[in-house]
Amino acid sequence: MKQIVLDEKWLLNILRSVRALDLPDWYLAAGVIRNTVWDVLHGYKKRTKLNDIDLVYFDPKKKGGEKEIEEKLHKLYPKYTFEVVNQAMVHEIYTLKPAVKSACGGIATFVETPTCVGVRLEDDDSLLVCAPYGLEDLFTFHVQKVSLPFISEELFTQRVTKKNWKKILPKLVIF
Repeated sequence: MKQIVLDEKWLLNILRSVRALDLPDWYLAAGVIRNTVWDVLHGYKKRTKLNDIDLVYFDPKKKGGEKEIEEKLHKLYPKYTFEVVNQAMVHEIYTLKPAVKSACGGIATFVETPTCVGVRLEDDDSLLVCAPYGLEDLFTFHVQKVSLPFISEELFTQRVTKKNWKKILPKLVIF
């Protein structure tokens, strides 16, 4: 997976820009990583359209500021919409979600296993991967819901239907 990300110049540029923000415990996560991997594995030369690019970080000392980060990143990359979320505060916004102790812990609460993946570009230009459920589902095109009490079958089905993944990515197997 690391090589796929490193080969995507546009994604590497965004990772460098986010690293320069010096956020604590951050990752680009969810669809931007999942879709990039699936596009490459499907042999697509053109990347599928992203609804947004998810940037998660963990800072229990700071409440707010996400909108400013989103605007800063959008100015650098006007083609993309960014969604920035401090995972330390998510349980206050979404009361069904549990409090977590890290950004990776927040990624573990996403809906589908192949979406529960994040990457961070370290100072030495290596990639740190957060994959709390592993990478097998991502690489075998398996889409299944995360087994957490606040993630219902209905929510999972709504997301899969709304994203229209099977039409865009025919190799997917949805459980």
